[in-house]
Amino acid sequence: MFGITLLEPAALVVGLAVIILSGTAWWVGFHWRKRSRSAYGEARLIDRFSDRLNARGETLLFCGYALVAAMISLAASSPVVDGSAVRVRAGSTEVVVVTDVSLSMASEEYRQFMPDRGGLSAQEVAGAYGSRLDFVKLAIDSRILPALASNRLGIVTYSGLGFTQAELTHDHTSLRWILRRWMPVGGAPGNGSDFGSGLMEAVRLFSVEETQPERNRVIVLFSDGGYTGTAQGLSEALAALARHNVRLIIVGVGGEQPSTIPVYAPSGEMRGSLMRNGQPVLTHFDARPLLSLRDATGGEYVRLAPGDELNIAWASILAGERVEIGQRHLYMFPLAAALFLLALLQMRGVFRRSTHAKEAG
Repeated sequence: MFGITLLEPAALVVGLAVIILSGTAWWVGFHWRKRSRSAYGEARLIDRFSDRLNARGETLLFCGYALVAAMISLAASSPVVDGSAVRVRAGSTEVVVVTDVSLSMASEEYRQFMPDRGGLSAQEVAGAYGSRLDFVKLAIDSRILPALASNRLGIVTYSGLGFTQAELTHDHTSLRWILRRWMPVGGAPGNGSDFGSGLMEAVRLFSVEETQPERNRVIVLFSDGGYTGTAQGLSEALAALARHNVRLIIVGVGGEQPSTIPVYAPSGEMRGSLMRNGQPVLTHFDARPLLSLRDATGGEYVRLAPGDELNIAWASILAGERVEIGQRHLYMFPLAAALFLLALLQMRGVFRRSTHAKEAG
């Protein structure tokens, strides 16, 4: 009628049982005291020095304590009233970020778009800075992690093979430490760029939690488009994604124009470019393998060219939302009434002692 729901209705049954048992004990006790007073002596003399045993008064007193018990049991039943629908951040999403760490990810097409470091502008920073991989780390740190505040995230890197950098965890502080200090170019085993192996490694992280099928599982793949794996390996990865109901989001990074891969001395000075057969190695973004992967999986594709940002609204959909009906808890009202009534019942003893003192005087 009033939209009130009891979350713990069993508390009312317990409260009723307590009242019935207490009533029985009170009835037995009242008659026992009445017989004891009659056996002790003359009622007129006894009443001068103690409260008169009155069935009506005792019944009212018991009803007062029974009402206290009823109010406490009502509070314990957790009454709530439904409110308006509210959106809350889901906590059941698991995301594994899979990123390429092959040599092509060292190309520094993003340097001018990177934030300052140590008080220096990106262009003035000595050493490697602003690579494709640096931009991927920045996107994860500043966009994806905040969007997944209440969800678990893991990190997988790949070159020739996939490698788990971080298991699924709520500890985003540790993930940020890994992003900033423990994910270099070349940090995964093998050579080449086999994102099929990276996807398989990510699925293995999900399969550990196979007993919880209700979880929303997402893989975010960062790649500059190269693929050196086998067709069989990729087919196995696609089958694993479908079998585990994993949603795939593909993010393409890198510039369209060919670029070199800088080589730095340990001191941070640039030595030149990566060479092969006497010629500088050139790399550029290749969308074809990623678009084929999108079509094969029904996934989503996002392009992050130099100068673009990972859209915050897009990152937020990773966490997901669920609609719940807002509830207002009402337990404090019957609990406050019970405490107030209990205080009145206890003060009754103070007034009774004052009355006896006047009569004795």
